[in-house]
Amino acid sequence: MPTVTAYLLRFRGPLHVAERGVGIEETAEFVHSDTLFSALCSVIRLGWGDSELQRWLAPFRAGDPPFLLSSAFPFAGSVRFLPKPHLALPTPPPEDARKRLRQTRWVSLGLFRALLDGQVPDDAFAPAAFLPEAAAWLLPGERRALPRSFTRDGQPLWARDVVPRVAIDRVTNASQVYRSGRLRFGPESGLFVLVDWRDARWRSLFETALAELGQLGLGGLRSTGHGQFTREFEEEIAFPEPATSRGRVTLSLYAPARSELAAGVLGPLARYDLVVRGGWIASPDGASYRRRELRMVSEGSVVAPPPGTAVLGQLVDVTPAVMRSVHPVYRYGYAFTVPADLKE
Repeated sequence: MPTVTAYLLRFRGPLHVAERGVGIEETAEFVHSDTLFSALCSVIRLGWGDSELQRWLAPFRAGDPPFLLSSAFPFAGSVRFLPKPHLALPTPPPEDARKRLRQTRWVSLGLFRALLDGQVPDDAFAPAAFLPEAAAWLLPGERRALPRSFTRDGQPLWARDVVPRVAIDRVTNASQVYRSGRLRFGPESGLFVLVDWRDARWRSLFETALAELGQLGLGGLRSTGHGQFTREFEEEIAFPEPATSRGRVTLSLYAPARSELAAGVLGPLARYDLVVRGGWIASPDGASYRRRELRMVSEGSVVAPPPGTAVLGQLVDVTPAVMRSVHPVYRYGYAFTVPADLKE
């Protein structure tokens, strides 16, 4: 895979990303690719108008996306974290490391590259390579690149909590206490998103819209200051090309096209999880309605396309019947993948 561009999102306050759960008490610790794409679409329509939004959507609807977008994952200092891939380890781990591996959700970029190539150093299983409070796994040498607030002062890299809030009835002035979940980032921490540019002419609009999204806020509870961020410098990240790369690891949600399913992209060698995506529609053209639910392949999954089969995905129409006469609603399901050495 060619070198991709990484954009850092440094949040100025807490972040709330809705999770399937009870009310708004749950929040995720990263942002799915479909949520980020939908937020960018809203910003483009608000700032540039519906005609520009239609121009933006046209290549995605045609099956020729000008760029591929990953989900937004955590970073801390100069360490970038990615979802632990469903790849077999090259050698069995030590007994004392197996429990820590089961509790791990994130791996550092350096370790992720090693897993893609099928080569994991022995010291990667040492206790110092695991961060249980963040459910993260990294190379021991990368621990020195974490923020000093974590290594010296013990502050968390990021943390989820639940805070009480009060709603006031406009008619009776009666108060109602409720709770909302939020994600807080430590100093020098935040989220980053990867972009694989297939047509660089769209880069200026994307970067401008991303910066504007930082002013408006990402996720829920934006009226209370959640979700605002500063888009910081871009950096180029390269992934290895293994000698035998029969598999691909997803770094975004993935909605396979029917032709890809028929070709066997989720065949016997694939290792994947499915996630149900639904949620509410935020449209200036009417009241909120629920999107049609869609099952998608989750981040960190391994797909195994037969030779000559592309892993691309699609933009899925999830317009509810009640909005058919208003405008279509889409779910971003294009796959951001990297090649991996796939063992039997």
